[in-house]
Formats: sequence, structure tokens, C-alpha cells
Amino acid sequence: MDDETPTMDVAVWATLDDQAATPRGDLLVHWFRTATDRLFPAGDEETAGSWALVSESMTGGRDIRVRDARAHWDQLADALRSSPFHAAAGFHAPALDDGDAWVDDVGRVGGTQTGRGGSHTELSAAVRGAERVADAAWCAGLVAFLAAALDGANPAFARIDHRNFHETTDLEAVLKRPRRRSLRESRTLLRGYSWVTGVPAELADRLGGTAALEATGAFHAVHPLRAGGLLLQASETLAAYDDRHMEAVFRALAPVLPPGLPGEDPGRSVRVVREDASRV
Repeated sequence: MDDETPTMDVAVWATLDDQAATPRGDLLVHWFRTATDRLFPAGDEETAGSWALVSESMTGGRDIRVRDARAHWDQLADALRSSPFHAAAGFHAPALDDGDAWVDDVGRVGGTQTGRGGSHTELSAAVRGAERVADAAWCAGLVAFLAAALDGANPAFARIDHRNFHETTDLEAVLKRPRRRSLRESRTLLRGYSWVTGVPAELADRLGGTAALEATGAFHAVHPLRAGGLLLQASETLAAYDDRHMEAVFRALAPVLPPGLPGEDPGRSVRVVREDASRV
């Protein structure tokens, strides 16, 4: 989802591997269904228009395209259940006519295989937050969406970011961690930290679990996931996630963060604490 458009400014990411008891294809269906229902509900005029694309394989196979994702949901769900190489859906205001008028998406949902041999699936959602990033109720709904969308999964990682549509985390970028290595080690070392950070069960246990993380005072809320893992919410709203909150999160998570002094990445603006986590 690197092709960010000006209408979207909030990105939700989650990474699946083979550790969930639920088949990955079923989790992909659930991600798309939950995003459609909660982030782009029927009846919302701003997102009444939609499209979807599913590519079975990177090297060929069928491409399934529909103009109305909601109307063709059964077809879309069948295609997603096979855990395809890539899937995406976009939501926008309905076109002014019945032709092929260009309209900007105000929301997207995605799922792409990544890692060696498709070892992982990167789930994504992008929405237009605008002034709502300062609204506590809207932000709570965003966190509730992520928790619901990951029901049945013990994700390898998850995050909610503002104006960050890169598939790699800021920490991965400044530590120059190869993507395959970062994915492979994601249940040993946490890939990064954000306003909301999804921690897999293995790392949550090393950090002491829910009670210990709540006791750090670094988090507005700690949300357990039913199938394992935690969602750590740094501040009540996305707008309130400032450097003070970021440093508190960094220090609370330092025992499971990869070592190394962050460098620079001239290709993007990053938000990280400029310290080596292994020295905290």
C-alpha cells in the first residue's frame, strides 16, 4: 500500500504466519469482511462505491476483478479463502455517472503474501482520519476494529500508524533489517512500535503479560487478543501520540526490540527513539 493517496492518512497493518490455529485464508476473509463492515459500512455515502481485485499467483493464475465488492462478496470470499498472492479492495464515493469516471479511494483493504515462499501474509487497511484522529470515540473504534479483525489469529505483529503507508516499520528502516530476516524473527524480536503495537503471544509473555505492561504506565490501554497476543495502545487518541508517549513505549518494549543504534533513511520520515534498545 505504498501508493498513498491524499485522502487516506491512517494505516493499519497486521502480519500473519503459520502459528494461528485458524487457516490463513479464513483469516484473510475475516479481515476483509470486518474492515468492510466496520470501516466502510453499507449506507455510508462517502464509501458507497467500491472495487476488488484478487490475484491468485505472482507468476500467473486467475485475476478476479469486481466493480462492487459488497454485491460480489460471496465470489470475493471464495477467492480470498484460497490465500491468494495479492488481494485488494477500494472504497470511494459513487461516480457521478455510469461510466468509468475516476474517483479517489478514501479507504482500502489489502492482503499480500510476503517472505520466502509466501511464509507470511501482510494485512492492511487505510482510512481517512483527518480531524477524527483527535476524537477518542473514533480512535477507540479503530482499535476495536483491529482487535475484531484479528480474532482467531495470534499475529506475528500489528500496528496502527498516522501518515505511514510503508510495509516496513520505521525501526526496520533505520536499523536496515532485511525484510525476510525481520519476518522470520518476528516472534523473537518485535518489528517496531507505533501508536498501537500488536505483540505476539511469545513476546507478550517475555514482557510479563497484560498486568506487567499495564504497570509500566506506558500504555493508555492493553487489549488481549482471544487467540493470543496483545494490542498496546499508547495514548487515547492517535493525535495525542507524541514523542513523550513514543519514548515510554520504546522503554517498555526495549527487552524484545532488535538491538542497534538507529541510523537514517533518506527515503522517508521516521518516528523512532534514537537509542539502542539493548542498552536500555
